[in-house]
Amino acid sequence: MIITSIILAIAFGSIFAVTVVSNNNRPPEMPNRMGISNEWRDAMREEIEKDRARRVERLGVTLIMVAIITELLVFAASYYYAEKSIKPVKDAYEKQREFIANASHELKTPIAAARANFEALDTSEQPWTDNVDSELDRVAKLVNDLLILARTDGRTVVLEKKDVDLSIVVRKHMQLIEARLGEKELKVDAPKSTSVRIVRADFEQILDILLDNAIKYSKSKIEVELTDKMLRVTNDGKTISADKLNKVFDRFYQADKTAEGSGLGLAIAKAVADQNSWKIRAESDEKKTSFILEF
Repeated sequence: MIITSIILAIAFGSIFAVTVVSNNNRPPEMPNRMGISNEWRDAMREEIEKDRARRVERLGVTLIMVAIITELLVFAASYYYAEKSIKPVKDAYEKQREFIANASHELKTPIAAARANFEALDTSEQPWTDNVDSELDRVAKLVNDLLILARTDGRTVVLEKKDVDLSIVVRKHMQLIEARLGEKELKVDAPKSTSVRIVRADFEQILDILLDNAIKYSKSKIEVELTDKMLRVTNDGKTISADKLNKVFDRFYQADKTAEGSGLGLAIAKAVADQNSWKIRAESDEKKTSFILEF
């Protein structure tokens, strides 16, 4: 569309410029053989000049109208063929989203049934039962993550925003993860009160994902910083190279292939952030990796 506009502008501009130049070139003075007075000749020349100016003006208007009509026709044709070519991709994406949602929903029932039956078993093989229970937890979490992604992709209803004290929310979640820290140090930098108009459930979901990610990858220290514009969660684990930094929010992608998890956590965080028109990004250097949520 832009290229077409440039071509039309150059073509019509050239036509107009050539016409103006040719009209400005006066014809050579003709000898006065008929005894016409100079005043009459000047009047005729002035009238010819006015006629030329009118023709140039009409040409300019005509070229502008032709350019506008051509632009509209090109835009309509481009839009039609773009929609036609994109429709199969949109349909395939919608079918994929529906499949994930339906499959995740259907898988939750047998998993719940398997867990209920497993818990009813009476066995002395404690290590084996612990392994089965752990694997059921992993499958249940994976299915739940897929379901969240599918629901987020298709969510058209914007949840109501309310004034929320994010400082209270962050400190509450810090208390909830203390048991999982072990020997790791947790540092929180947040004001006493941070009131922000926000969807609380979405903020808490992203906060949980970033904290879980930090606990999983940190070596000894986790830092959480909060302002009225931004949340930053930093860990001192393995750094992420620049070529992988833009991929960490892709679904099923894991920068560290040896780490546990499905690679869906950060993808969910990105999807939720996009739904709220927030920005989420990752930074990594030689000593730490940070995830920043701007709201």
